[in-house]
Amino acid sequence: MTDIELQKVIAGDLQEFLKQDGIMMPLGEDFADIKVYTQDLPVKQDEDDQELRNYIVVMIAEETAGEDEWNVEIHFSVNIEDRDKARSGSVNVLYLMNEIYTHYTKTGVIGRHYRMETEAHKVLNLEAPFPYYEGDLITYWKLPLPNQEGLEDLV
Repeated sequence: MTDIELQKVIAGDLQEFLKQDGIMMPLGEDFADIKVYTQDLPVKQDEDDQELRNYIVVMIAEETAGEDEWNVEIHFSVNIEDRDKARSGSVNVLYLMNEIYTHYTKTGVIGRHYRMETEAHKVLNLEAPFPYYEGDLITYWKLPLPNQEGLEDLV
């Protein structure tokens, strides 16, 4: 039960969640092709690299250990390409962040051990160049500390 396992569980769950028919952007575009990456993006192959469009990166950020559990900050870094002339891509990013947040607050515990707190933050990158829109959904997760058995023999 580590932060890395948490990240893998979230990424796998998020990929399945995004395949659901109900995940639509407010403008009616289907974003079923959103890719999910962990921690980093793949290396850019060329200027028209499709892997670097419409993605979510699940990133581990700050972590602290408490008395009996880890507090892990997980960012869902969202990037979508939206060529709509109305420039409403930020609304689509916010909508997708809302869907992710609602999914994990409704789901409760995932991977049998991990639970997301209700506290969260959203940040839009208003400097992203058209037609790309970006934002971070910052969430906080609780997970048990690793098993401490056998450590008393080392002291």
